Amino acid sequence: MKLLIVDDEELTRGGLIHSIDWNALGIDTIFEADDGLHGLEIVKSHSPEIILSDVRMPRMDGVEMAKQIREIQPESSIIFMSGYSDKEYLKAAIKLKAISYVEKPIDLEELKESVKEAILYHKSIVFSRQSADDNRYDNMFQLTLKMIYPNHDPQTDYKSELSQLGLSLKNYSSFATLIIKLLYQTNQQTSMPGSNNDLSISKLEATPIMKQLTPLLKKAKIDFIYGIKQEEYIIVHLLGKDKIQKDMLCTPLEYFSNSLKQSFTHFISLGKAVSNIEKLYESYNNAIILMHSSFFYPYNAVLYNDVEAITYPSFLPSKILSEFSEALMSRNSEKVTQILSKLKTSFVNNKAILVNQVKDLYYKLLLELNESANQFHISISADSTETILDYISKSVTFFDLHEILERKTTSFFKSFENENRDNSTIFLIKEFVSKNYQNDSLSIKDISEHVFLSSSYVCTIFKTETGKTLNQYLTEYRIEKAKKLLMDSRYKITDISSKVGYNDGNYFGKTFKKQVGLSPSEFREQYFDGKL
Repeated sequence: MKLLIVDDEELTRGGLIHSIDWNALGIDTIFEADDGLHGLEIVKSHSPEIILSDVRMPRMDGVEMAKQIREIQPESSIIFMSGYSDKEYLKAAIKLKAISYVEKPIDLEELKESVKEAILYHKSIVFSRQSADDNRYDNMFQLTLKMIYPNHDPQTDYKSELSQLGLSLKNYSSFATLIIKLLYQTNQQTSMPGSNNDLSISKLEATPIMKQLTPLLKKAKIDFIYGIKQEEYIIVHLLGKDKIQKDMLCTPLEYFSNSLKQSFTHFISLGKAVSNIEKLYESYNNAIILMHSSFFYPYNAVLYNDVEAITYPSFLPSKILSEFSEALMSRNSEKVTQILSKLKTSFVNNKAILVNQVKDLYYKLLLELNESANQFHISISADSTETILDYISKSVTFFDLHEILERKTTSFFKSFENENRDNSTIFLIKEFVSKNYQNDSLSIKDISEHVFLSSSYVCTIFKTETGKTLNQYLTEYRIEKAKKLLMDSRYKITDISSKVGYNDGNYFGKTFKKQVGLSPSEFREQYFDGKL
């Protein structure tokens, strides 16, 4: 806490500073001034909480200084000192709500008690103000969230509730909702966009963000209330004195976004304006729909309620999958590049398509890529089905998703340049398994005979080169194929077991659960429930 001593006698100031253990009282900074004018300058520049002032001084006396301090810093605790028994000064001190009036010569114990009283008074004022601020914020947050739903309660009076926040409904003719979605702190971005995304925004953290936005909205004659939803969305209801339009907000919102991205990676969406505060929920719903389309925009974009003609992709997902697989198997990197470019252009230009449809297509493309890599027995750091699903679920934007596919296809084609083909035996073994895994009688003996080697030698060399036993590899290969079939509702579970080389459905079920941790039916159920 800061203390200012104002007295025209230097000896008095020095004596007070050195005669009392101020730190023990909770004072860590002391300023001194030789008259009221100088004291006023220090108050303006350093905002001391406690002012200990002489009454009679040249240029400006203590009472006049205190009057001006009360105007600029009303919460200051003021203690007067005087060697005069002047009733008029005492009256002025009372009128200015001075904490105490200490007569000179100063009794140090009396002064210490006065300072303690001043400190307690200031703390009580601060606590009261913080409590009032907290109550106001709580009321504002509750009102903000209440307004995102249609009002079916006749007891609800938005006019009265706004009035309690110091806002008059009659001043506003246009309303709109702005949503700020915070993804993660910019300096904590991980290598996989969207991963470890457990950012939780609090009232304390939202306040400085809104302070950045406040002057920009004020210039546009817009007031606002705001609240936090699901700990990652800041919901801002704009209250316009004039009609709220995109043109008037483009520049300030772009400026705000550029400033905010220094601290948070985010998206911002602005709902359509409405003329009745009771209809604000419509603007909110519009802003939410816009926020869903942020998947197709780069990070830190500001999304507006632009009505665009809906276009549809000029291809069918099944056709794309077929073309992609064909290009991979023919090692046609140029064709794959064309397909990916076409995909990117189509989805970026078409915000109407459902995000889940896009994710589903990319999931199948990544599976196709993994399968092609297995067919060629090359390594592209192939991921399990669970890992691919994890990539998909954590992709915040389409660009994240597309970048994963591009990176993996690049790795796929580079593998042909780098792959060492000296060990043709492993290649032949894997190729034979990929063509015969559906045969329930496929054995190590069959595989060994195919490569003209003994069973023991085949098992040894395979384990040495791959780190897996041949039986382990065959089981994992069959289970991965089973997963793919389980994701297609056309196939019955009883049929799937035979399609991947198991003639005993019970044994297939036990093997699947051991490998995956779920039974085939549980895996299928969780996949279609979107839990995988």
